[in-house]
Amino acid sequence: MVGLRQIGLIVVIVWFGGSMALSSPPGGRFLSLPRANSEATEILKEAYAAYVQGQYQQAIRLALRVYERWGDVEARWYPKWVLRLGGKNLPDPHDRGAVLGATIEGKFPFPLTMAVKSTFPSYLLARCYAALKDTKGFVQWAKRLRGLGFEQDDITRTYLLPHPSGEKLSVMPPKEAWRPLPLKFREEDYFILVPLDQACKVLGLGCSIQPNPKMAGGKEIRVTKPDATNIVYRLFLGRPLVERLEGGRGQTETLAYAPYEENEVVWVPFYWLAKQAGIRWWEVRDGKIYVAPK
Repeated sequence: MVGLRQIGLIVVIVWFGGSMALSSPPGGRFLSLPRANSEATEILKEAYAAYVQGQYQQAIRLALRVYERWGDVEARWYPKWVLRLGGKNLPDPHDRGAVLGATIEGKFPFPLTMAVKSTFPSYLLARCYAALKDTKGFVQWAKRLRGLGFEQDDITRTYLLPHPSGEKLSVMPPKEAWRPLPLKFREEDYFILVPLDQACKVLGLGCSIQPNPKMAGGKEIRVTKPDATNIVYRLFLGRPLVERLEGGRGQTETLAYAPYEENEVVWVPFYWLAKQAGIRWWEVRDGKIYVAPK
């Protein structure tokens, strides 16, 4: 019989191999790429956030800056939410063995393998061109991935993977028609974060935050689509996961930035809420979040 500890170890190993689906190669393929310096890492962090939030042209410009100056270098980093939730004396994010070991030993209040983010220019560029349905651009960078050792199946999955913002390509409405949201926000690691309860009210989503000591962070957090689907999502404090609850069973997807609580306010990435509210186009300008009409 498999014990709980063994089950936990299996989960950790699966996450170690595949938790970077939004940024790293499918299946968690480890490439022997040069380590990005601090400047390149910061640019790639911004490019990664731009890609996840649907700003593909911006992500392409940033990834190309890195590629043209340093080539394919790998950036690995801990998001700021890790530090907020007690991450101290963290192992080098490039030391995969140390990260896995610290997770298995339970040294931190969250699985460390779920916390590390990573990416490199060619993969980001391939994903951005795939999102834009730019076949010529994708093929150019797919060839580069093949040269780095990617299998054809991995490259095909790179093209077919769903995009984090979940949108379908459409014509952007003129920005004169966009409206500002009465919503405060903060920026962390280039991600726009918003208070969950306030954002749900503004976006027309259902929201429930209840104490539950059995859940991560001691809170049961649910977001509901108030449409015909009435889909319920469950979020977890300090875990970059979302569980979609249907028919008594859950389907899990990855968040690019984990929800966290500060001063009794739960902060979540806006891009994910915008997706649930059916918002395709949005941006921050003049200190406000502007959204395009649906």
